[in-house]
Amino acid sequence: MSKSPTKLATILAEFAANLQAKDLPAAVIADTKLRVLDTLGVMLAGASTATGDSVRAAAARLGSGAQASIVGALETSTASLAALVNGTLAHAMDFDDTDNASVMHPSAVSVAAALAVAEASDASGMALLLGVALGNEAGCRLGLVAPGAFHDAGLHPTSVLGTPAAAIVAGRLGGLDAQQIACAIGISASQGAGVLEAYSDGTWSKTLHPGWAAHAGIVAAELAACGFTGPASGLDGRYGLFPSHVQLQDYNFNYAIASAGLGNIWHALETAFKLYPCAHSIHVFVEMALALRRAHGFKPSDITAIMLRVPAAFAGQIVEPRAAKLAPRTTTHARASALYAVAAALTDGALGMAHYTDAAIARPDIRRLCKRVQHTVKAMPPGPIQFSGGIDITLKDGRVLSQWLDEADGTGARRLAAAQVEAKFRTTAATRLPLKQVEQVIALCRTLDQMPSLAPLIAALQPPPRARRKPAL
Repeated sequence: MSKSPTKLATILAEFAANLQAKDLPAAVIADTKLRVLDTLGVMLAGASTATGDSVRAAAARLGSGAQASIVGALETSTASLAALVNGTLAHAMDFDDTDNASVMHPSAVSVAAALAVAEASDASGMALLLGVALGNEAGCRLGLVAPGAFHDAGLHPTSVLGTPAAAIVAGRLGGLDAQQIACAIGISASQGAGVLEAYSDGTWSKTLHPGWAAHAGIVAAELAACGFTGPASGLDGRYGLFPSHVQLQDYNFNYAIASAGLGNIWHALETAFKLYPCAHSIHVFVEMALALRRAHGFKPSDITAIMLRVPAAFAGQIVEPRAAKLAPRTTTHARASALYAVAAALTDGALGMAHYTDAAIARPDIRRLCKRVQHTVKAMPPGPIQFSGGIDITLKDGRVLSQWLDEADGTGARRLAAAQVEAKFRTTAATRLPLKQVEQVIALCRTLDQMPSLAPLIAALQPPPRARRKPAL
């Protein structure tokens, strides 16, 4: 295993403690405003799910407080428990952003942690942006140390690596110095967890991962603030987070990339917003299926076969085992099925939140078409991980319609514009808030860097009493 000449936690802690708002490039500030808006939107949508009901109820049994608000609910709790709930809501519909290079969901963790600590400390909007920017950058950089390796081991890097990223967020917003933040990172390394076995049966534990990371990071920062110590080598030492979780002999961890160009290079800017509420590696197949349907005007009954060409890195997550992907047991299960997503998109000409309900995943017409979807695994050349793929649709008249995309819409050079992110927010937030409040939140997020207090934003995220709306396409 490669060695790190300097303790990584110390480097990241010093950067976090010393970074000032004036040091954030304009592009990072603008991007982080959109990250906050998008994540608040998927939190609001998640608040109307059974998962959201369950995690709120559990948090209420675990403790109570008035430090921080739960998004989309007329409830408050301690900062750590509010972060647990809000981070889980952000991932409940698998609609939160993804950094494909590191295979991380950074904003669900960072926004949940930063929002809770910022509200508890009555911080400004700019302080919130600084915390989210720090957390997203730390998460992406940590993910680049061993991209894909955590998934290969059956672990979710969003949870494992999101925990130290959240500790950085909470430490900075909580006023810790560099040494204390380094301790918090060291403590958080012992809390990093995130088993992906829920892929097998569609249970909910994966949705908890960003919430757990945000919660654990806040706990680690609180412990450090009270003098509790943690190893500076907690990330890269002999028994540190990386070698203990990625137990591959002679694995070449790229520790250098986690600190190279800090403050000058912002990897988090490459993070992709999602257009569909399912695993990001599925998006490219949905996009191609919808594009071919629009271009050629065929109906589901015209299709005899569909072949998905799936990069090997994602096959185990989105197309295998075939029996499970053909007949998802739960909506969570369906979000990890490329077979279901493509069949639903081709059946209705769209794929949205309403396709991930118990009724939708049992629809006979979608299940019939789903059985016609096959896949082949495609080896990819070495290089950065990309959400790429291909599709071949065979029609009854003998035509074979084919397409390959190197990256899905919203990723890489195909980044979504601000107007597109705001349009998505109008859809997600409207499941929980009246339209007037939806527009109010958009306006507030546009001016976050000018807000002396988060109180107006927090108030705008609270629904009217007994408000509950159903997701729509």
